[in-house]
Amino acid sequence: MADNKDISVLIVDDNDMTRETLRVILRHDGYNVIGEALDGDAALEMATRLKPDIILLDVVMPKVSGIEALKSIRMVMQDVFVLMVTASTDQEVVSEAVKSGISGYIIKPFNAKKVLDTVGNVVGKVRANRKQKPAQT
Repeated sequence: MADNKDISVLIVDDNDMTRETLRVILRHDGYNVIGEALDGDAALEMATRLKPDIILLDVVMPKVSGIEALKSIRMVMQDVFVLMVTASTDQEVVSEAVKSGISGYIIKPFNAKKVLDTVGNVVGKVRANRKQKPAQT
């Protein structure tokens, strides 16, 4: 198991099974899963309150879509890393997410290796950002 306890992750997906699968994969690899949200509204509230390093954000959700939630989150948290989780290969959705500043994609159906590789690609950036920032007092 890797030592990733210093990396906090928020999982946002309306599907219970998807959230549980992501949680198990990430915790098994030592990540600190600090919260789970069912929709974009809850995602914004939890992201603002919990300040995760990484957000795994589903694209298609009830009430507020992942793309809308991403835009709202970006307004208040410019430096959080967001990975979109989606079954969609719609180019419009992909380009909208990229324009809104995502750090990568996890395509459904996924496996543990794909999730861990994608999250792992962002972990180095998270840690590099921390070194650049002055310590918060």
